[in-house]
This record gives sequence, structure tokens and C-alpha cells, in this order.
Amino acid sequence: MPMTGGRAERVKSKGSTEPSKASVRSDTALARERFVSDLLTRGEAATRDKSGKLPLGATHVIKKRKPGGSAEVERVRFKTF
Repeated sequence: MPMTGGRAERVKSKGSTEPSKASVRSDTALARERFVSDLLTRGEAATRDKSGKLPLGATHVIKKRKPGGSAEVERVRFKTF
């Protein structure tokens, strides 16, 4: 069964298959926002307490809160399962 509109069709076409820079930037920004939103939802991003420590489940520290509920985060440790 032939695929239409998939990767195989794009590779075979003779036209430009490269996405525009604006499209890539937009996709990257959306992915970054989603990643940070998911970190906040799962509780993996938190602010440091008065002594400078993070909660045990946190892997990222919130560096700055942005208007609209987003945040700027920095990874500080890895989570082991």
C-alpha cells in the first residue's frame, strides 16, 4: 500500500524538501514550551528553598518565571528510576 504525504514521498520528490528556517524556529519554540510545561506539570521543575536545595523529585531549577505561566529552567540533576 503506497504512502502519500509521508517521508518516503518527500524524499523522492525533486523539489526542495528542506523546511523553512521560520518553520523550524517555530517548531523548536513550541517543543521548548511543551517540554517546560511538562516539567512543571510533573513537578520536575522547582525553585530552590531558603537553604538552596531542591525537592527530591526535581531535576530542573526554575531560573525565571515568564508571563503566561511559562518558565526558564536549567537542568541540575538527573533522575534515576
